[in-house]
Amino acid sequence: MTITINEWLSLVDWDRAQLLNHWEWDTKSWQVHKFARPLRLNKVTLQQRWSIKDVHDFCLKVCAIYATVDGGHDPSGLSQYLWDRWFQPGGTPCRFGNAFARYIRAWDPDSPKTVSELLDSHHKICNQVRFRQITLSGDDDHRPLPQTLDQRAEDPYENHENYRLEASFPAAFIVMDEKCPLNADSSSSKDRWLFGETQVLLVSTGDHHDLKKGPIDFAPIADVSEIVDGNEHVRRISLDKAVDFLMGLNQENKRPRAVLYE
Repeated sequence: MTITINEWLSLVDWDRAQLLNHWEWDTKSWQVHKFARPLRLNKVTLQQRWSIKDVHDFCLKVCAIYATVDGGHDPSGLSQYLWDRWFQPGGTPCRFGNAFARYIRAWDPDSPKTVSELLDSHHKICNQVRFRQITLSGDDDHRPLPQTLDQRAEDPYENHENYRLEASFPAAFIVMDEKCPLNADSSSSKDRWLFGETQVLLVSTGDHHDLKKGPIDFAPIADVSEIVDGNEHVRRISLDKAVDFLMGLNQENKRPRAVLYE
């Protein structure tokens, strides 16, 4: 049996599409799994020197989401909602942990909860990640080299140059301080969209050094948000609108990655 070159190319394209679909599904499953196990934020966490794997978890994310409400929502459902909003099949890079957000648990008794406390914590997180991106110092420089293929495959230092903070990550974050709608359900794609109705805080941090246009301007969302406690840098807004705003901010400040798809 012989096939034409066009038929062969069609088969190659089909195989490639199936491989991409499988890869995207695996990546989504991994992200949902990671989202369900958020970083626990407290004084000890902030004082620790994180592993490189922990540092990488903050990289290539649009923003951080700090949840200050205990059991206020289903992390799996929230993760799938954010994935569906953020991911575009065939157009969104999903290697090296790309995702919309790093989900952070801040509802423990010793967790920072006020906007002021979360701002301070966010600056500390970004400073550590930036420092570890620039220089692998101390025990990083003297890490044992992987000796086997399995060790090399799991080496967290492999492709370290691909991991960096998105420009939008230090500049703003979301605070989930209210419970999601009771009928928001992770198992139903229709009900999952109800997560977007949740009222959240959108906080501009003042760390705009990586933004191409300087400080964040909330004017585009003035009609769909409310200033909180007279602070122009904190807005009460729906999660759906906050996601729209931050994805736009991230897109405006995208930087090329030369080795992202090696």
